[in-house]
Amino acid sequence: MLQSARSSFMIATDMAQKFVDRFCATIRYNVNVMDTDGIIIAARDTHRIGTYHEIAHALILEHREAAVVPTDGDSPPGVLPGVNLPLRHRGEVVGVVGVTGATPEVAEVAHTVRTAIEAMLEYEWERQQLDHRQDRKKTFVDALLYKDESDPVQLNDLARRCGYDPDLPRMPVVLEIGGGSLHDYLTAVKGSAYHTKQDLSVVGSSGHVTVFKVVPASACAIVEETRCCFSDYCAAIDDECAAVNLEPPMKYASGPIQSSASRYRMSLRAALWIMHRCPERLAFCSDHTHELLLHSIAPEVWHTVFDYLWARMQGSPLVDGTTLDQLGRTFMVLREENMSPKRAATRLGVHRNTVVFRMNRLNELCGLDPVANWREREMLYLLFGHMLRHTPLPETLTIASGVPFVPSVQNYLI
Repeated sequence: MLQSARSSFMIATDMAQKFVDRFCATIRYNVNVMDTDGIIIAARDTHRIGTYHEIAHALILEHREAAVVPTDGDSPPGVLPGVNLPLRHRGEVVGVVGVTGATPEVAEVAHTVRTAIEAMLEYEWERQQLDHRQDRKKTFVDALLYKDESDPVQLNDLARRCGYDPDLPRMPVVLEIGGGSLHDYLTAVKGSAYHTKQDLSVVGSSGHVTVFKVVPASACAIVEETRCCFSDYCAAIDDECAAVNLEPPMKYASGPIQSSASRYRMSLRAALWIMHRCPERLAFCSDHTHELLLHSIAPEVWHTVFDYLWARMQGSPLVDGTTLDQLGRTFMVLREENMSPKRAATRLGVHRNTVVFRMNRLNELCGLDPVANWREREMLYLLFGHMLRHTPLPETLTIASGVPFVPSVQNYLI
């Protein structure tokens, strides 16, 4: 027997037999498929499967483009008259196809059969590659988001094997879907104008569609450039949803940008926190950094710092419970309006002098001047934030214009 000529790609015998059965149902010729060792792995005459085809083996070893066995000549055992052609996959000979019959008749049929088999091999290879990539991606996502203490080196290796550059800066973007299939929305995300192959998109266990979106590494206007990237990306997803007759996502939220895959998990948690606690449809992380950091402070720290002071304020004869609550809410809105009594009064639906009176009463109660001293202003912000953790605002307040708003203090409270 001739020596072996192994290929790195092997034709699946069951797939080859299914093809032969289907093709032979439409033609009257026998078709055989041989591997690189000349062994018949699929045939119309199934009794020939497993037998050795010397001509096919020689064709491969001698790098020939065809091997014709004439009807009037002597042929080796196990070989019938016909035309044998090499099968190639991505430039490599992976087997031989033979069509049995008189040479002039079967030559064209043999070339047609070879073309069809090679197309089938390419399709099957691409399908397998997709399956393997999906398996690798699942392993990567599991290690990235759900496994505690993942090895950063291993994460980077998994990312590269999935085709992702782990060194690119990425921002988590979370989509809240009102209804419909999450996978339909995932498809829409992947089809949107600003989605790239380096953007990692998944349906997470939280029930949201999440994308770790690559962001530009700008040298100036860094935050604004990222904000534009976020808003443009969300707008493109809205457009794609409209194009495929999906309702646009209810909300979008972004998390802190990361250039290390090992930090994606915490960044996603931040994005989910912003999603659940911020009223905007497009909630950009940098707009809520303060609240996010305050939220990360342990409850016992808040109580240690503020409980005594708060109890003294509640017991003061200068205020009752309702008045103290009112002072706190007025201060929080005033701070959001850069300590402008006029703008705060507009939002609260009261006269400017009312805001001034309340701040004077607050100064008298605390002995602090939040307008003149930024440290005292921030201290009161934290104090009333602590208070509102236990006395949450209604879901919305109505300002004088009738437009509902939710004060940002709510955004970091649980």
